Amino acid sequence: SAPAFAQSNVTIYGVADAGLAWGEHGDNDFSGVLSGVLSGSRLGFRGTEDLGNGLKAVFTLEQGFDIGNGAENDSSKAFQRQAFVGLAGGFGAVTLGRQYAPGYDFQYDALASAIISPQAILSGAPIGGKFGEIAGAMLTAEGFPAEGAFVAANVKDAALTINPGSSARWDNSIAYNGTFGAIRARAIYSFGGNEMGNDATGIDADSDDMMGVGLEYANGPLKVGGVYHYLKDKYDFAGVSDDQQEWLVGGSYNFGVLTLAGSYQQASNANYIRDLDVDLWQVGVIVPVGAAGNVHLAYGEAEYDFDGESKSKSYTLAYTHALSKRTTAYVGYNRTDNDEGLALGPIASGVAYNATTDVVTGTGEESDIVAVGIRHTF
Repeated sequence: SAPAFAQSNVTIYGVADAGLAWGEHGDNDFSGVLSGVLSGSRLGFRGTEDLGNGLKAVFTLEQGFDIGNGAENDSSKAFQRQAFVGLAGGFGAVTLGRQYAPGYDFQYDALASAIISPQAILSGAPIGGKFGEIAGAMLTAEGFPAEGAFVAANVKDAALTINPGSSARWDNSIAYNGTFGAIRARAIYSFGGNEMGNDATGIDADSDDMMGVGLEYANGPLKVGGVYHYLKDKYDFAGVSDDQQEWLVGGSYNFGVLTLAGSYQQASNANYIRDLDVDLWQVGVIVPVGAAGNVHLAYGEAEYDFDGESKSKSYTLAYTHALSKRTTAYVGYNRTDNDEGLALGPIASGVAYNATTDVVTGTGEESDIVAVGIRHTF
């Protein structure tokens, strides 16, 4: 008898997004081509194979790149955005690899997680920024120079993992994604980077594990959802670091004449810094203009509390115009104002801590940026 071969297919897809941008953040100025203003530029491969009986093998390999110079977003990873393989069926999909946590998927943002979105900025994902330096500067400004130096040297991720950035992409993870009518469920468990424990050094294999769950209801014009993330303290620095916990609730509603979207989230021990708590809320509207245009307006505030409060405020006005189903032109402006000790914004602030002089520079500055560009999806 002739052998039977399962049907399979592979799709090549991506985003090419580039804008001309001008901006400043304190003493830092930016002018030039900015990659991924609306959506991160990327190249991906997605495939499925029909295994029969309603079961499929699935995989995704996706790398981000800077369209301004052609460089990879992270040269240490061949597929920095996503890399996973698994099985899918009527039960949903179970996958293994580097994957999105629910906090990446469930965003209720009038700017659709663009670089100039208040949600993206305030959740700690500045372009070229390292929130470890920002948090370290804040600790130092609050009178904790030793802890600030430690954090600045060791913590390199964004403050919150419920955000549309790389801190919501988790390595060495098993994830579940299921959609049942109007309900979508997401769950993930990451084994972090310490899969191999060592009794001699005191490192446990599960010392940096992370988990997240998310649930969303989407029916017609209404979407509502919630997310919870828990991250085990991977530094275990006595008296300074601790487990990080986060949650978000949000939603959107399309009234026809406009779409209203917003969310509220909290984090305790953000960046694993004990007693560093974050409250973030943001709200925005999308107003259709003609058959192809949209005006986007959003505002948000984030309060970072560590033995005193520091607040950042961010607002954005933008216009997008669909030139076709796959090509969108855009123009947008963002301004972010920071209290002393914070340095959030789409332009890197140049935060610096001098351990010799115990002086922190580059915080408490305002950030402005205007960008005009085009995005093409394929």
